[in-house]
Amino acid sequence: MTAASTRLVVNPLLSRIFGTADDVVVLEWPATGRRATLSRSAYRLVQQFAVPAAASEVLADLGRSAGAAGGGLEEALASLVEQEILVDVLAGSGVTRQRGLFGAPVVTLSEASRTNADVVVVGVPLDAKVTYRPGARFGPGALRRVSPALLATDADGWSAGALDPRTGSRLLEGMRVVDLGDLATSTASDGGRSMLNMLESTVGVVATSGALPVVLGGDHSLTLRVVDALCGSGGPVGVLHIDAHHDYAEPRQDSREHVHHGNFLGWVVANPHVACVAQLGQRQLTAHAPQADPKLLRWPGESALSCDVDEIVAALPPRLRWHVTIDVDVLDPAVMPSTGTLLPGGWTHREAARLLADLVSRLDVVGVDVVELLPDGGDGPVVSACDLLLRTVHAALQRRTRDA
Repeated sequence: MTAASTRLVVNPLLSRIFGTADDVVVLEWPATGRRATLSRSAYRLVQQFAVPAAASEVLADLGRSAGAAGGGLEEALASLVEQEILVDVLAGSGVTRQRGLFGAPVVTLSEASRTNADVVVVGVPLDAKVTYRPGARFGPGALRRVSPALLATDADGWSAGALDPRTGSRLLEGMRVVDLGDLATSTASDGGRSMLNMLESTVGVVATSGALPVVLGGDHSLTLRVVDALCGSGGPVGVLHIDAHHDYAEPRQDSREHVHHGNFLGWVVANPHVACVAQLGQRQLTAHAPQADPKLLRWPGESALSCDVDEIVAALPPRLRWHVTIDVDVLDPAVMPSTGTLLPGGWTHREAARLLADLVSRLDVVGVDVVELLPDGGDGPVVSACDLLLRTVHAALQRRTRDA
């Protein structure tokens, strides 16, 4: 069997991928300490297999885009297979079909477009834009690992639902979930720019297909690119920002080289296609109040129970498409110690779950992300974050079902 005739994926034993110079990338097998050094062009070929893909299709696509310069691609691919950097998902390697969030199948973007999925998940293992404690790059993997404890899908992604004994409802019943896996690029040399570019294009494709893009972060800077993508896939967008921090000081239109997880909303507010940013849960102490803006609406506070959902919905502009971004630090550190910038006096999990379910069920939600989760050993905080995500996605899809 030749490399071109197989279905390949990046070897899952390669858990560290980092750059050492502008022209090379080093891959490591942590269990053995073995390393492999690749050129940037070879590493770009590796990136095509972040999720399982047919080698023949990848070669054909790259050959068309490279033209005459694409010679030698099959030889390069064969070398990557020989080094066990890429492995056959079906034969001999011990690698099986990957499973994603809630046990959903991991598919390519083109496969996701053909499945008529209700939810398309993508992981963004990025924390290059933090200003304090890193580690959010491990959030997507942790969420996937604990998620089957809450809900499991079948091999094709269909969900029988998870029964909530308090309400009698079955969360995500009859919904189809697929997972694109994690975006795989080196962040060492470009500060995450290539990963964020991939995120924006991926979310744009998913949103245009009609599925709900669900993004697993990663640090909060990624939300800027998700909003950019959603603005390009339809009419005006609103952003529901659930967070302990303002992540905003003033509208900004300067270089995005300055974007980080604590200021990204400046560029969101300045986006002419964003009609409203509704902020809930802020309790950050600041030297100066963030600059007022007609687009900004705020319901700060230490308890989600102080937020009147009827009042909030009445204050929001009508007929908007909404992106919901959930920073897990909105929860109190007693509930959520696994985040980078802890603030006391936050919401409980129950308060957050109820508020999100009620509010999101009344909005036309076209995107969801969960960010700033830093898994640090215990599963409790990760399960709490995953449960909030599950209930938010369920509420969004229930609204879509009612409106269909």
